[in-house]
Amino acid sequence: MQARRMRTTAVVAVILAMAPLAGIRAESLQADDRAYFADAAAEQRARDALEKQLEALQHAAGIAPAQRFQQAEAMQAQCLRHHAYLHLQAARNARDHRPAQALDQVMGLCSRIARTARAALREAPMDAAWAAPYAFLRARALKEAAAPADAAMDEAVDALADPALDSFARLRGQILRSAEYPQIERDGRHWDTGHDKQALARHPDRALREAGWKGYWQGLQSRREPMASVLLGLVQVNDAAARLQGDGSAPARGYQRMGLDTSAVDATLLAIEHHAGDRRGYQNMLLRHAARSGIDAPQLWDTTVPDAGYTPPVLALPQLRDTAADAMQHLGPAYVGELRALLDPANRRMDLATERGDRSLDAFPVSAPGVPAMLFVGVRSGELESDVEIAHEAGHALHGEWMQRGHASPLQRNGSPWLTEAFAIYNELRFRDQLYQQAQDPRAKAYYLKSLLDDMVLQLFTSSEEAQLEQSIYRGVADNTLGTADDLDALTGQVLARFGQDPEHYPQLRNSWIGKRLMYDDPNYLVNYLYAGLLAVQLYVQDQRDPERFRQRYLAVLGEGFDRAPNEQVAQLLGQAPDWPALVDADLQVFNQLAAQLRALHARIEQGQGA
Repeated sequence: MQARRMRTTAVVAVILAMAPLAGIRAESLQADDRAYFADAAAEQRARDALEKQLEALQHAAGIAPAQRFQQAEAMQAQCLRHHAYLHLQAARNARDHRPAQALDQVMGLCSRIARTARAALREAPMDAAWAAPYAFLRARALKEAAAPADAAMDEAVDALADPALDSFARLRGQILRSAEYPQIERDGRHWDTGHDKQALARHPDRALREAGWKGYWQGLQSRREPMASVLLGLVQVNDAAARLQGDGSAPARGYQRMGLDTSAVDATLLAIEHHAGDRRGYQNMLLRHAARSGIDAPQLWDTTVPDAGYTPPVLALPQLRDTAADAMQHLGPAYVGELRALLDPANRRMDLATERGDRSLDAFPVSAPGVPAMLFVGVRSGELESDVEIAHEAGHALHGEWMQRGHASPLQRNGSPWLTEAFAIYNELRFRDQLYQQAQDPRAKAYYLKSLLDDMVLQLFTSSEEAQLEQSIYRGVADNTLGTADDLDALTGQVLARFGQDPEHYPQLRNSWIGKRLMYDDPNYLVNYLYAGLLAVQLYVQDQRDPERFRQRYLAVLGEGFDRAPNEQVAQLLGQAPDWPALVDADLQVFNQLAAQLRALHARIEQGQGA
């Protein structure tokens, strides 16, 4: 089972001083989940029955492979419904551990069902017509069976390594919760430079922005030494486990699971590195605009605020729905209609609040075969990044809806994470672009266009930094050249400089390794975002160049599930086999074109237009 990884610190809990939320406080919603199960007791009864049904199938004799597979496939559809329902209940009340415990049980149940289905595929005659639609799944099943006969060793390694990795991840959270972030008192308000990081970054008071930026990094540095011990220990355990199981290094194992290899990833990273000047040029453009707008000797913390006099509006939920729907017009009326239905407050398919309470600070789609998709958003703040998060998760939910339309097998609804994320990132890019296109005031257009460019920086450059940094940490631990917090700082600075950042001028950035949560919680996952971002930017480009052909290709792939190798699906999406370094060049060409548009808007604003 796959859950969406939250890549960066969630901003949905941030209440911005410059974005009053009075207009959205009445818009807290609770999704109507009775289409999944009438109530918790009904879910429990159905889960118990499903467990017994699986036991009976596993012990039944004389059942043909086709029949065994079909029964397992139907059970998986039911299991996914339990998973979705319990994920929602666990997030609604993070203090109640019962739904989370039940969710763990369901994940195990779904895994057992999937193994039963793969076993039936292995038993089927090679020319069995019924098995033809499951050729990719069958190939995986046969590969499992052909694995070296050292399953006992693999299980023993997992039994030792998995609890250790989980402990490292928990320890990381405990250490950071005790970080000492400077506190600020200003104009009768208390600010915590850790919790209020995003709000301070967008505050109109320059001194507060600077204090917030420096305070955040000071807080991270306060736990630098224990965090180094955790990360280096985790890397050593994870890499040793991968090598004992015959997968090579842990990063190599991660690339292999993505359908890639180390040489392909290295070539992609090198291609991004060649464009470091484009990132520096963009950053310098932002600093020049800040200087021309009256800020003396501007710094990084001066590039995170809208132009003076402009306050981004808070969208009501109907406005959010309309904007998201308008953004996806390229995909046709059927897709847009499904998206409108999902985001219409009247349909009660969104679960969101404007105050956290006991809710999880998370966001995810709720989707399963045979039931309408829904969304959970822990807290909606009403500012742009919170609404972009909703657009992103709506992309995931519509993927589930389209797989249902395409009759994708429940056993093939989960696939390559980077391809799954590409679909959702595409939606968020389109959402930002729609806000930019419909804005009239040059300051508003500049604000939304900058948000689109910043998103592309995240997808292309930050993802590359993270992928190369994690890879380099594993190499350094393996060859015994990395062993202290100072070593991690130095390595991080080298990587950041290669991708266009300036750790010499901003030495705090060398502590970036401390805040890369997924390096601790889900090792070697971050590289998925690089390929997701590369593909998403290209989808954003192609839907404008040839909307009709793009729509046909995109919706076909979206509806089929993961019934082929990811590179085959990408080839259909792009109309050709993916050449990742070439895709880097194409994406950065688009990035530079958009940066030129922002530069023109800056010139208009500096001349007084829009004031």
